[in-house]
Amino acid sequence: MKTVKTHITQLLHAMNMGIFEKEHPIALSLLSAISGESIFFLGPPGVAKSLIARRLKLAFDQSTAFEYLMSRFSTPDEIFGPVSISKLKDEDKYERIIEGYLPSATIVFLDEIWKAGPSIQNSLLTVINEKVYRNGQYTIQLPLKGLIAASNELPAQGEGLEALWDRFLIRYFIGNIEQEFAFDQMIASVNDMEAEIPTGLSITEKQYIDWRTQISQIKIHYTVFELIHSIKRQIEKYNIQKEEVPHSTLYISDRRWKKIVSLLRTSAFLNETDTIRFSDCTLLLHCLWNEIEQIPIIEQMVSSALDECISHYLCGERTLEQKLSSIREDMKSEHSLRETKDPALQIVDTFYHQIERYPVAGNLLIFASDYQSLQKDTQKLFYVQRDKYRPVNWILKVYDHVRNRNISQSAIVSLKKGTRSVFINNQEYPLACNAGYDIAYPQEASLLFEFRFQEVIDLYHNRESE
Repeated sequence: MKTVKTHITQLLHAMNMGIFEKEHPIALSLLSAISGESIFFLGPPGVAKSLIARRLKLAFDQSTAFEYLMSRFSTPDEIFGPVSISKLKDEDKYERIIEGYLPSATIVFLDEIWKAGPSIQNSLLTVINEKVYRNGQYTIQLPLKGLIAASNELPAQGEGLEALWDRFLIRYFIGNIEQEFAFDQMIASVNDMEAEIPTGLSITEKQYIDWRTQISQIKIHYTVFELIHSIKRQIEKYNIQKEEVPHSTLYISDRRWKKIVSLLRTSAFLNETDTIRFSDCTLLLHCLWNEIEQIPIIEQMVSSALDECISHYLCGERTLEQKLSSIREDMKSEHSLRETKDPALQIVDTFYHQIERYPVAGNLLIFASDYQSLQKDTQKLFYVQRDKYRPVNWILKVYDHVRNRNISQSAIVSLKKGTRSVFINNQEYPLACNAGYDIAYPQEASLLFEFRFQEVIDLYHNRESE
């Protein structure tokens, strides 16, 4: 039985037969259809935009297609089907005959999309986003899997096309054949080759439903959130610089970000991984631009964010390995095995010590492992962060000038160890102790292995969840 990745690879190979230098847009169109999203192709006439849509139809078993060239005079009847005269006359119902039109199609190709009138555009909004169409008094669920729109121009500003433009998650520029060898093959071919999809390669309805279920279970690595936040910060800076220039800012809606993550999940699934990887995130290049001039800017933003997040991830991997190596070495020492802990200090919520009397609205906590690692004669930087799961708690976390460079300076404090206490910015605050113990602490405890292992676990969990 073929794996999903092998299946998709063989299917794409069959879809590309007889087409030259269109591997990328064909792959993107298939990805968008499996993800349940729509794609927009920008490019001059005669660059195989409609041919790609026809090949996409072949990717799905027993699929139907609807293809239409829009004009200023196109009517809803031509797209969604004519009004049924018999129902209007005999039953006084306003319904369209949708068979053979967009509402009955699996794959849809709409050329010169921006020439469509407002009545068509408004209906397309729900068709693309929700896969539903209101026919008379009934709302019908559409079999639509993929919608490809194309034009040789972008939507004009000020004509109310922003909502429709936002519905196209993937945007891709298709140009003419560039390589001479491929161009020679194309002009020398006698007939346009029709692709033949081998038996068993077309995606069945059952496979499609099963895949969609599995795609929803793909995990999101914490680095993906960091990557998206990095790009969002760059977009905010860019917009501040361009706020005086009309129509030059970048706007990415929350809905669009959510759909982008769904697209990344689909990519991860088709590549047979259970988590979104950095390689999947290169798809962001095709999801964020609004104008041709912004494409190199988006490329720079995504590239910069990827470099930054990969560096932080590798740095975190090295930190974990260094801590584990240190523990392994110390465990070889018989002396290390005789380390003891202070039973007086109260453990709060499994992992923390509570700091008393600190002026904060709530509880100030510090990881027990972080407290154990403090020195009495050396200060260490931490930052204060509200617990996202228990807002009444504030947590002191170790500050890293690279990883946490966006932390406000007002949240950063210096710590050193006291006697069952901690010095925060040179002011001593006691730690909560168990009943029967006082602050006096006659002997300094060594760093426990359980605390040191917990420190590694905390670091790993922080990297996975933040």
